[in-house]
Amino acid sequence: MPDAHAMHDPSPPWYRQRWPWLLMLMPALAVIGGFITLWLALTSNNAMVVDDYYREGKAINLELARDRAAVARGLGATLAVVDGRLTVRVAAREGALPASVNLRVVHATRAELDRAYTLPQVGPGLYTHPDAQLPGPARWQVTIEDPARTWRLTAPAQGFAEPLRLHAAD
Repeated sequence: MPDAHAMHDPSPPWYRQRWPWLLMLMPALAVIGGFITLWLALTSNNAMVVDDYYREGKAINLELARDRAAVARGLGATLAVVDGRLTVRVAAREGALPASVNLRVVHATRAELDRAYTLPQVGPGLYTHPDAQLPGPARWQVTIEDPARTWRLTAPAQGFAEPLRLHAAD
């Protein structure tokens, strides 16, 4: 004869209780997060990784020499958008200014957003580009240099709504 207590057992089966599901939730989320991380690693571009560290180290020394050359010449610049035109005004304490300057606007993490322009001189120390479109607000690194790449001015920017001042610094 069946046990009367076993026939009237009010406890539901395990899959109807919440505690097993709550205990399985964290490991399941870890597995899902692992797959998401794997997918991001396989599909995203990792442009910040450098293959040749020695060459990059030598390039850093050249960049520092260009910064020192800008300091020696007493260079300074102001970048602004005037009447819809990108305008750069460069001033030097000594030495002649080039017939054009190169402007690079580099995004902090996304290389596909970088911009590069050559601005011809339209007046003494005044360079302009009629079609240049400066990007919107984000973290940017702005570099102005001569075409021979003997000096450079660089500064960080959060956007280009206000004029950006670049000056040579040690």
